Amino acid sequence: MKKLFAALSLMCIPALAQVGIVRSTSGIHAPSAKTLPQGFLYISGAFEMVSDGNPLSLEGGYTDSKGNFVPLEKNTPSNDETFYASFAVLDNLELGVSLPFHYEGDINNTDLDGFGLGDLHLSAKGSIPVNEWFYLGLSGELFAPTGSTKKGFRPRHRWYVKSDGETFAFTSNYTAANVNVHFSFDLRQYLTFNGYVGLLSDVGEKGKYLLWGAGFNIFPEKTLTLILEASGETPMRSTRMSYHFLNSPFRLTPGLRLHLPYDAYLTLSGDIGFHYFKDLDIDDALSIDLKTDKSNLHYRASGSPEVAIAISLSKVFNLSWGDDDNDGVIDRKDMCPNTFKGQKVNPRGCPVDEDQDGILNIVDLCPNTPTGLEVDYNGCPLDHDNDGVADYLDKCPNTTSGFAVDSTGCMLDTDGDGIDDNNDKCHETPHGEPVGNDGCPLDQDKDGIPNETDQCPDTPEGISIDKNGCPLDFDGDGIPDDIDNCPNSKLGELVGESGCPLDSDKDGVPDTKDECADTPEGVTVNILGCRIDQDGDGIFDEEDKCPGTPEGAPIDSLGCPLDSDEDGIADWADQCPGTAPNTFIDISGCPTNQRHNFNTFARHIRFKGIDTVLVNSSYTALNDIVYYMRQYPMNLEIQCSASEAGANAERISNERAEFIYNYLVKKGIRKERLKFQGFGKKLPPTLTQKSGSTDVVRFIPSPENQKQ
Repeated sequence: MKKLFAALSLMCIPALAQVGIVRSTSGIHAPSAKTLPQGFLYISGAFEMVSDGNPLSLEGGYTDSKGNFVPLEKNTPSNDETFYASFAVLDNLELGVSLPFHYEGDINNTDLDGFGLGDLHLSAKGSIPVNEWFYLGLSGELFAPTGSTKKGFRPRHRWYVKSDGETFAFTSNYTAANVNVHFSFDLRQYLTFNGYVGLLSDVGEKGKYLLWGAGFNIFPEKTLTLILEASGETPMRSTRMSYHFLNSPFRLTPGLRLHLPYDAYLTLSGDIGFHYFKDLDIDDALSIDLKTDKSNLHYRASGSPEVAIAISLSKVFNLSWGDDDNDGVIDRKDMCPNTFKGQKVNPRGCPVDEDQDGILNIVDLCPNTPTGLEVDYNGCPLDHDNDGVADYLDKCPNTTSGFAVDSTGCMLDTDGDGIDDNNDKCHETPHGEPVGNDGCPLDQDKDGIPNETDQCPDTPEGISIDKNGCPLDFDGDGIPDDIDNCPNSKLGELVGESGCPLDSDKDGVPDTKDECADTPEGVTVNILGCRIDQDGDGIFDEEDKCPGTPEGAPIDSLGCPLDSDEDGIADWADQCPGTAPNTFIDISGCPTNQRHNFNTFARHIRFKGIDTVLVNSSYTALNDIVYYMRQYPMNLEIQCSASEAGANAERISNERAEFIYNYLVKKGIRKERLKFQGFGKKLPPTLTQKSGSTDVVRFIPSPENQKQ
């Protein structure tokens, strides 16, 4: 147990680098099923070091071709450096290339130490998003035998060791290819699970190898991500299966990933081999005949080193050519990525300033200002006297504020009485007639009372006036007695031009008493002037085709009771409102066979605890609904509740309704025939459930031609 904790402590340092078969921006040896977005480039450089403190062979040395045993040093360096790059040519297709370099420390009495090139690796991966949290992927890989045959002691992959033991450390010496199936569960920002299984074929030896890996990324979107994985490589041979399994790479990989600025990542990880926990008998170890230029070396080794550590630095580059706002500037060069449709932009994708006044077209109220003019914050030329004529066109730049001006900015006086039009209350004074400061004649209404004392200077000619120059008005209704047809109107009563009480809607009720002043002409009204609705259903009697509707019953636009399921029983009296079409019912509106009622189906729909996932038995009821909706033209409203969900009831009930909606759409029911809504802890009241309902699901069918 102490040994295990020591190893885990060693691994608990920051981590990335995938030194496995397939690479991605998620995982180490177990890549994601996802691909990069189209046009994105991923580059990674990784360094891995075997550091278990033991010689590179279990015997502590090797036997040369003459039978001599040559001991090996402990802690001999055995490192791998890998450069990897991938590019997404499409949103769901990613191509990759990997070039490894290997280093071996001093191997006594040999020249195997030093750097050597590994096998070139080409890959292609396609991704299939099943839904927002589950992805499938398929990848194919090709390994070209470019690795050095003159360097190296420790074989880097299991397929480098042939069935007869013949081995090269840095290469398979044959072309190899494999196919992998990937799957990923992405539980948003909390957890990601990646797994894959693949079959590799060594073309030269015609051997088959099973490649596999699985692991968790904990808090994958946080600054620091914890990674826990297991992976391996195993020959598929018909004999000695346990021997081949124990002598193949099988490792546990803890790691930490640090998210750096600008889409860069630093990852430190460690591999803990199977034999770290279980000592391996030398007689059961992997027999290796290492090929060299001078002679063959023989030794025994475990399937994977006991302890190895790796560090990797990677970065994602956006080289996409998409243009989300369709302004002609690709997104990665667009400094203003949300430009409105049709707006002119500059080479950086930002709105242009066509008149070059420093105000962008999008906010420029004067987009065609002549070049060089000084403008205000709206982009319009300055107008210091605020007369509405810009300074560069104003021939009278100091016009008094508030004076009317013409197109040149000079004072406008239409009748030539010396009073500008803005201050002239009488714009058409006869030429030469004396006027006051308001531009009106001194006795404008010619009633014999000078304007300066005339309290009603616009009295019509021929009207009797009082001493103040105002028309006589006995009943005080604002209509002069000389033209008042109703001279005894009540004080405060609204009257028309004839002096009689107003009845704007001509319903026979004066406006002062009319509580419904806009009643259509010709309809029957009560003493308050309002239209009559005897059954109180909101449809006036003249338009109500069913005037005796019970109070509170749902109705259509004609005032007749609704029958949503068209079973002949109005909704207000229907005890089973979800009956399927063409169903035999009793007098209460319930089917003689309860399976023909949609809400009978609803009672068989259950969710797993406080969740949005259905129990398996629920799908039978949903499939019955699909059957009826395919058979009959109808719409369906889906209502859900979540009384057990507490504060989350509103969200969970809505997600439940949406889940059922998505299932029906997936089964071929058109979206326009469906409507869904969650109601929190309780379904809304109906005429038969006046206090609402805690049922989990309620279905409300309606004719297809009825608006949802």
